[in-house]
Amino acid sequence: MSRRWRWLRSWLAAVIWTLAGVGFSLTFFSGGGPEGLASDSMRHLAGAGALSFGFLGYWLALWLTRQRQGRPPAVDERDLQVSARANQATLVVVLMVIFTFSISLWTVYESGGQVPVGWMWFLAYGSVILASVTSSVTTLILDGRMGGHG
Repeated sequence: MSRRWRWLRSWLAAVIWTLAGVGFSLTFFSGGGPEGLASDSMRHLAGAGALSFGFLGYWLALWLTRQRQGRPPAVDERDLQVSARANQATLVVVLMVIFTFSISLWTVYESGGQVPVGWMWFLAYGSVILASVTSSVTTLILDGRMGGHG
């Protein structure tokens, strides 16, 4: 895949997953926040809809930017290095955020002895969204630092 198409794919993915994240956050924090999520099936459905939007939009972006006849593959060591470094950075960011968020939840709710189940939904859905946005943004940053998209 040429750098231009990888750049476009990364931008599309970043925008799509950011919109999915905003949609999920609005769903999550409306109607009572984490305490009310477990009993509100409409919010479950809306949250799943936001995540579905992210996956379907991303798959559409992959399809639109796929390798086609007449387009040279133009994949070299630099492209593989950008991809590997973006994946490493994404893993570190997601693990740090999940760890920090989990410890924070434990600290906040330790005295009560239990964490509202809504926060587990937030952690699960949020980690997918965070990983997707982080991967796209990191690819754009690394691609720009290593010579742009052209």
